[in-house]
Amino acid sequence: MRLDNEELYNFVIGKEILALYHANTVSTSITYFQNGGLLSRGAVENLGLYQTHQSSDDIDKVLGVWDDVFIDTTDLHSFFKRENHYGPILFELDRELIKDKSFEIWITKNNPIYWNNDTPTEERYFQNIDELKELWDTIPRQRKMIIIRNNSTPVLFNYVRRIIVDDPKVSITEKEQKTHLFNTVQRKIKEIITDTSPLNGKFTTRTCDYCYCTSNYLNQRSVNELKRLFL
Repeated sequence: MRLDNEELYNFVIGKEILALYHANTVSTSITYFQNGGLLSRGAVENLGLYQTHQSSDDIDKVLGVWDDVFIDTTDLHSFFKRENHYGPILFELDRELIKDKSFEIWITKNNPIYWNNDTPTEERYFQNIDELKELWDTIPRQRKMIIIRNNSTPVLFNYVRRIIVDDPKVSITEKEQKTHLFNTVQRKIKEIITDTSPLNGKFTTRTCDYCYCTSNYLNQRSVNELKRLFL
């Protein structure tokens, strides 16, 4: 259910949630860079733009979340000390966006990958602010996602505080050619982000010295999966 923007903003302030976060692959993020803001997967498709395939795409359409933008209330990479499963580009967003009444905001009780078509609405989403207050501390942080519903235009970059790019110090080798993932991403970003871009100066690097992302990327991800995330 839609939550009142002002009441939700006050709740977020009370919970000392300092920023909001959206992680994605490099390729999909480049589409955002080139089109002025974050877009739902449905909006990207409708506009004929490029985005990286996700395994949940088909079920997202069935469950009615294909046109929604998903935002976390914490940096899950830092929270769990491991890579973000959705990609190495993290948009840190100002919580002020919650006050924008043009955004229809709902909050999940669980990740939609765990829903099925018969999951009732009251099990998918918080129904009101009172329920949010009552249950917030009983549900794991990663399950509670802010959703901007029915998105068709970019969530503008004036809400972006910074963009964090992971450098897990991982390279891939194909046909005897070695590609350093972060260096390749950095070169691509420099090609796209000009001095006049609203994102100029907002990029920062996460070196990942004290988390499991490097070992996870090396030991749990295939070359094709690393290319999907980074290239």
